[in-house]
Amino acid sequence: MKRILAAALAAAVLPTSAQAAIVININQVGTSIVATGSGSFDTTGLKTYSTNAQGGSFINAASGIVSVGDSAPISIFTGLSGPVLGYLQGPKFAALTAGDTFGLSQYLGAVYLPTNYQSNALLNGSSTYFNSTLASLGLTAGQYVYRSSADTVTLNIGAVAAAVPEPATWAMMLLGFGVIGFAMRRRVKASEVNFTNKVRAIAGA
Repeated sequence: MKRILAAALAAAVLPTSAQAAIVININQVGTSIVATGSGSFDTTGLKTYSTNAQGGSFINAASGIVSVGDSAPISIFTGLSGPVLGYLQGPKFAALTAGDTFGLSQYLGAVYLPTNYQSNALLNGSSTYFNSTLASLGLTAGQYVYRSSADTVTLNIGAVAAAVPEPATWAMMLLGFGVIGFAMRRRVKASEVNFTNKVRAIAGA
C-alpha cells in the first residue's frame, strides 16, 4: 500500500518530461536589474557557429542577446527559434558578474555555452546592472521561450505569471490523485471491517 501511495504521489507532482532546460530570470531589485540563470542544456541537433569566442554578461535587445556569468570563452551553437525579445537598444554590460557564462541570441537563433561544455552539464550564472530598469536595457516584460530540437531556453523578464500545466501534466496529476483516493478508500474500508470484527468478537465473548 505504501508503495502504491508513493508511486501515486510521484505521478501527481513530477513533470512528465525529463527534458533539461535553461531558465534566465531578469528582475528589478531596488535600483538595479539582476539576471540569474541556471539549468542545463541538451546540445543534440545544434550546429557549431563559433568556438572560443569571448563571452560575458551583457544585454543587447537590438540583437535579442542575453548573457549571464563571468567573462570567459564560449561556444555558440545555432538551432534555436523563438519570439522577438524586446525593442531596439544597444548593448549594456553588467557591472557585477558571477558563475558560468551562457545565454542566447534571438537574432542568430543561438545558445551561448561555456567552451568545452558537456551536454546536460549544470550551469549557474548571474549579472547585475546598477542604476537600471527593464526599459533602460530595452527589455519588454514577459516570458520568452526559445526551442531547439531537444531543449529550451526560457527568459522570464519581470514578474511572470505561473505557467498553466499542459494537458498531459493535468492528466498525470488527476491519475495520481485518483490512485491516492482509491488507496485511502480501501484503507478506510479495511479499518471499518477490522473495527466491526472487533465489536462482534467482544459482543460474542
